[in-house]
Amino acid sequence: MFQHMSFSYYRCDWIHPESEEPVIVYYEVDITGDVPRLIDVFADGRRQCMSVADVSGREHEMQRITSLVEGSFYDGIAGLADGMFFEEGQDRISMTRIAADRFEGEWQAHRLPTPDKLH
Repeated sequence: MFQHMSFSYYRCDWIHPESEEPVIVYYEVDITGDVPRLIDVFADGRRQCMSVADVSGREHEMQRITSLVEGSFYDGIAGLADGMFFEEGQDRISMTRIAADRFEGEWQAHRLPTPDKLH
């Protein structure tokens, strides 16, 4: 069980020209800015839940993966005011802090069974 005290949770709304990119991304962020879990939500309603455990077990990597984003999440959102849209070209992005139970609700509802059970 995760201790929610050491994590923050964010919802990123991403308005962009139609593409295969997600329209909403939920992030779980630790105090160092690492992202151990995230949820991509696509325009057609599909969701993809990912965790560092999903990628760190792949092949024989030189170092243990601790984050699903490069660099610190907090550096990446510096200057984004909570809930305000930032525009870049045709993209509009907003970042909103959310409650832990909102993230967990999405995660529990859409997390697929472990890969060995899918085949």
